[in-house]
Amino acid sequence: MLRGIYTAAMGMLLDMSKLDVTANNLANVETVAYKRDKLAFRAYQDRAIYALPDRRQPIGNLTYSAVLDDVFLDSSMGTFMKTDNPMDFAIDGEGFFSLLGEDGVYYSRAGNFKLNEEGYLVNTDGLMVLDENNQPIRFESSYVVDADGYIRDPVGNVITRLGIYNFDDPGELRKIGYTLFQPTEESGQPVVADEFRILSGYVELSNVNAIDEMVNLIEAQRHFEISQKALTVSDETLAKLISQVGSLK
Repeated sequence: MLRGIYTAAMGMLLDMSKLDVTANNLANVETVAYKRDKLAFRAYQDRAIYALPDRRQPIGNLTYSAVLDDVFLDSSMGTFMKTDNPMDFAIDGEGFFSLLGEDGVYYSRAGNFKLNEEGYLVNTDGLMVLDENNQPIRFESSYVVDADGYIRDPVGNVITRLGIYNFDDPGELRKIGYTLFQPTEESGQPVVADEFRILSGYVELSNVNAIDEMVNLIEAQRHFEISQKALTVSDETLAKLISQVGSLK
């Protein structure tokens, strides 16, 4: 009886996690280069069932429920939208832009940039975009960015190159906010990317599929309601059992 209560309660907690993650994905469906979050689950309290307490040979397993194991990143590429804004860039292929933050370097697929008052290329939060030498990019005249990420002056001379980096496992990057990432031990350290091309005047859209997320949201809501009803029934049955046992003399 208690096992049924635990299973239903843990199912509700799991559904709440699904609802939170799915709602966050839906809220960022129009955020430039947003990468959707996905959930990973694992069995909880998987215990071997023994025929007799003094026998060591198990006859099966007993799994109480599943629990949230991790929230990880769906690093798949989104579609591209043409903006014709010369400050917008999209990475077609593998890689992340590098940005200078207060506590280190961040990485992002969002290339909707602008120039600040000092002429530095920055993102929407004011973080400076870095070149391949980890130096902030500053423009003192007009420029052209080619498909390989090289920044050239009006006569074609190379000024610098965008710093584009990749990771062994981008899905293990730590998300900071909505579109910024930092490396982890599991993701590996940044290495210079080579399988990409830069699209000027484009931005990468979110990789969230609104229809799929709505289906996930509805499924999680319905499963939560079912688990809630199961919990109520188990609780009422247990209360009735306790009452009947207590009335025995």
